[in-house]
Amino acid sequence: MRNMFSLAVCDDDKIFLQIVCQDIQSAFRNMQIAVTVKAYSCSRDLLRQIETGERYDLAILDIEMPAPGGLETAQRVHKSLPNCLIIFLTSHCEYAIDAYALSVFRYIPKSQLEQRLVPALKDAVKVMRIEENQSYVFKSITHGLIRIPYKEIVYVNKANRNSYFHLLSNLVYAQRKPLKLVYEELSAENFLFIDRGYIVNILHIMRIENGCAVCRDGTQIKISRPNLPSVQERLCKYWGANL
Repeated sequence: MRNMFSLAVCDDDKIFLQIVCQDIQSAFRNMQIAVTVKAYSCSRDLLRQIETGERYDLAILDIEMPAPGGLETAQRVHKSLPNCLIIFLTSHCEYAIDAYALSVFRYIPKSQLEQRLVPALKDAVKVMRIEENQSYVFKSITHGLIRIPYKEIVYVNKANRNSYFHLLSNLVYAQRKPLKLVYEELSAENFLFIDRGYIVNILHIMRIENGCAVCRDGTQIKISRPNLPSVQERLCKYWGANL
C-alpha cells in the first residue's frame, strides 16, 4: 500500500498559505503517512514547475489569485497531470458552480478550513490508494495484454464486434468483446451506460448540454432519452458527494 504522497499548495496570501501547509503536515503526521508539501504563492510558478517535470498527487488551489486564477490553473494542471486531484479553497461561494464544471475533488470555503480540510485530505488518500488498484486488464487487438487504470478511461464505444477504449492520453485501444460484457467486467460505480453504444466515465463528464454528455476531452456523446434522467441524477449525486 502506497504510503508517500506529493502535494502542491498555491495561494497568493502568504500567511494563509503557511497555515494551510502546516495543517497538511500535521494531518499527514497524524495519519502516519509521509508527505512532501510544496508551497507556491504564484500560480505561474506552480505551472512552470509542472512543465519542467514536477509531479503531484494532489493540488490545493486558491480560486481568487492573480492571473492565471485558480480555475484556469486547475485546467492547466489537469492537462499536464490528469491523475492529480484538485481541492479548491475560496472565500467566495459563488465560484462553486465553476468548480463543478472542472470536476474537482473537493471545494472548501476558507471560513470552514479547520472543519473540512482534514476530512478532505483523508478522503483524498483513500481515493489515491484505491485508484492504484482499480484498473481494467484485457487483450487488445493490436497491442496485446493491456492494463488501463479506470481513471484513464474517458469512454468506451462499440463498433461492429469491438469495444474501443478512449483514454485521457488520446490513445484508443480495441478489444474484441461486446460492450455489455465490458460494462459488467468494469464493475465500477463511475461508469454509466448512457446509450446502447457508449459507456462513459462519470469522472470525465464536465456537463450535460443539449442532451449530450460533454467529456473532459471535448467529446460530446448523445444520451438516449430513456437514460437521460438517470444519468443526470447520478451526475448530481457524484458532484454533490465530491465537492
